[in-house]
Amino acid sequence: MGKADDTKKRVERAALTLFMARGVAETTTREIAMAASVAEGTIYRYFPSKDALALELFTRHHVALAEALLEAIRPHKKLRQKAEAIVRCYCDWADRDWTTFAYHLLTQHHFLASLSEDLPNPVDVVRDVIAQAISAGEIPKRDIDALTASVVGVVLQAATFKVYGRITGSLTDHAPTFVEAVWAVLNAKPG
Repeated sequence: MGKADDTKKRVERAALTLFMARGVAETTTREIAMAASVAEGTIYRYFPSKDALALELFTRHHVALAEALLEAIRPHKKLRQKAEAIVRCYCDWADRDWTTFAYHLLTQHHFLASLSEDLPNPVDVVRDVIAQAISAGEIPKRDIDALTASVVGVVLQAATFKVYGRITGSLTDHAPTFVEAVWAVLNAKPG
């Protein structure tokens, strides 16, 4: 990694830390530069604006998480195995870099509308698994989007609890509970 790459990574990490502590709107480029130990103008070598930096951080994580989910489910044929792989992948991503995961979680409502529909999307990965399972008769036919929201919500609501200190430790420690909850949601009888 060259000096420029190292500097860019320091700017990104400083921005993430400040965005999580104070929010994107409340964080200034001056504060980011101070936290990254660079001149404020250095930020503009890598990003045209603070908002562009914030969006790039979100987008990069969003796409990488979707790709990780696709890779996690690839070797599995049965829905139960895919569901467990999805839950464990989400938990692993959260535990590997909590600041980035929490940033993605807490800013999604701000940035999702800005993303191209052509980009890989974690929710679409889960939705496709559920749609395939319904088509194959593995689970009862229901509203796919409501079911997807319920499945994704099992892990993301737990992550939200972690943001606010209601769950401590790694999400992976709770993965068996999340897997059972997802499985119960997927197999609930329509009613």
